Amino acid sequence: MKQPSVSVVLRNSDGLFLGVSRKDDHTKFGLVGGKVEPTDPNMLMAAIRETKEETGLDIYDLELVFETEWKGRYQQTFLAKWKGYIHTDEPHVVKWVTKDELINGPFGEYNINLFNEMGI
Repeated sequence: MKQPSVSVVLRNSDGLFLGVSRKDDHTKFGLVGGKVEPTDPNMLMAAIRETKEETGLDIYDLELVFETEWKGRYQQTFLAKWKGYIHTDEPHVVKWVTKDELINGPFGEYNINLFNEMGI
């Protein structure tokens, strides 16, 4: 099995989701997240680290909302609250996007299953 991964659902009061573009294509968005590193004590801490790296936001009150094996990788997705302001030095775009933009992005199949599980 491949290295496990995490993703984080951040939803604003307008019903939009925080999306992170592909580094090589700023028109395709996915959720915040990435691979669990060997230095991460657990998947929850990996989600916190990835969110900080990709968005500059601090997240809290994480709730596991979906877990599955997807494309040979164990994946957990957390719903979280956040504080702070979006800022990153990474070469991608971070912005609030619609559910459809996430479904039409590179992880669309995963996001459809996630949103169905969450009842969104």
